[in-house]
Amino acid sequence: MKKEILHKKLSRYLDGEAKPAETRQIQNWLALVDKTTAVASEQEKHQIGEEILNEIKAETAYPLLYPQQKSWWDQLTDRFK
Repeated sequence: MKKEILHKKLSRYLDGEAKPAETRQIQNWLALVDKTTAVASEQEKHQIGEEILNEIKAETAYPLLYPQQKSWWDQLTDRFK
């Protein structure tokens, strides 16, 4: 994750303006540092990973680099446009 994104999330977290997903991410990061706190389950890790990926997609040109594949029907109808 880029440092700028991390700094923005931490800033929002400290200001009390973080989204619930960001709050969970930061709390899980802190839990990894603090060994006395339980680590997230595999399901929570997967969910956090999906949330991070969705935020990266929203903040970057991800759709331009990895466009969604069109269905065969859409590809066929595009030829007649």
